[in-house]
Amino acid sequence: MRWLQVLLGALTLLSTTGCPSEFGRQGRVARAIHKDSIERVHKACSEDEREAACGPGQEHSKACLECGE
Repeated sequence: MRWLQVLLGALTLLSTTGCPSEFGRQGRVARAIHKDSIERVHKACSEDEREAACGPGQEHSKACLECGE
């Protein structure tokens, strides 16, 4: 039974280290987690601040995401 756990652990390790584009520091998974965490942390912005940060073409900027849009 212990060999099965070791084998599964080794296969998991090999599969995740072989995909730096997915699991690396700048991989897709890391970027998705970062984006989700930014969306969950909302800063209380007034309407004027929100309009200034989330104007046309700035919908996906860091300042707009921090304001909670």
